[in-house]
Amino acid sequence: MKRKTWQRRMVVFGLAVAVVFVLQAGPAAAKTVVIKVSHQFAQGDVRDQMARVFGDMVTKKTNGSVKFRYYPAKSLFKPKEQWDAMRKGALDMSVFPLDYASGKIPQLSITLMPCSVANIQQGLTWRNKPIGKKVEALMEKNGVKNLVWAWFDGGIGSKIRQIRVPADVKGTKLRAAGKKFEYMMREAGASITSMPSSETYHALATGVLDTMMTSSASFVSYRLYEVLKYINVPRDFSIWYMAENLCISKKTWDRLSPDQQKAFLETAEWMHANWVYPNFKTLVQKLIAAYTKAGVQIHYMTRDEFNTWLAFAKKTAWKNFAENVEGGQELLDLALKAMK
Repeated sequence: MKRKTWQRRMVVFGLAVAVVFVLQAGPAAAKTVVIKVSHQFAQGDVRDQMARVFGDMVTKKTNGSVKFRYYPAKSLFKPKEQWDAMRKGALDMSVFPLDYASGKIPQLSITLMPCSVANIQQGLTWRNKPIGKKVEALMEKNGVKNLVWAWFDGGIGSKIRQIRVPADVKGTKLRAAGKKFEYMMREAGASITSMPSSETYHALATGVLDTMMTSSASFVSYRLYEVLKYINVPRDFSIWYMAENLCISKKTWDRLSPDQQKAFLETAEWMHANWVYPNFKTLVQKLIAAYTKAGVQIHYMTRDEFNTWLAFAKKTAWKNFAENVEGGQELLDLALKAMK
């Protein structure tokens, strides 16, 4: 009898221990979130670094309840497919050039509009200005939430001649990087071929392209100095600034707990205040160093050349955007106001 009583007590004790273990371990395991982060850029590129620094901080802030898995170099989704993947919840986060979604949301072309941003630091002020709030609202309406603004300067590289002003573009086979740049360069006489920056090395090497525009970071990380002979470097002036932001699917965002969302937002604020600009402002110097070493002929855009491009942009890309995109003139006005 005593033996049966002892056995029953042991069973009850075992069940109690199991219940305690489930209560302690089960919910903690259930709350762990693994975030898939995709982008088109090479591992080690500053945009890849931005995603990883962000993820490491969030993981630390959430005591490991949110972890990140990274897929650089378009290893999970093709560059432009990332937008729909986020919108549908198939992808959690991306470092995404916003203009890539302008085929679905034409207003996002404002984030890659010729001569509409003065410099990286000024572009980063968008997050606290009406123009940035307008863009973020458009994104959220379409299922993607913005986290970190990241502006990149860019230049013009060529295999055939130095591109200084619009007249130099005539007759080139050009990758213009953005719908409004494509429109403007087509008006200047270029033959346009669209492709992600990750595909431009092969296109230049095989003659599909002979001239192209992209960011300072991409000019270096894709080793385009190996296939270019001339480059117009954005040291003092640039007509090309592109928002390549860290974004999250709204479906993923809505699954996070309030404390986890708070960790994401706090990290985004820290990135804006401490990481983005210091790490981006040096990119043009790395570009100059790499292209000087490779023997590429370097030109620095002058103020007069910039003003020539600005006048041409206003009568081509800006005019087209204002006339053909709903709310286009309002966005242009807000972008110009943000420059003051």
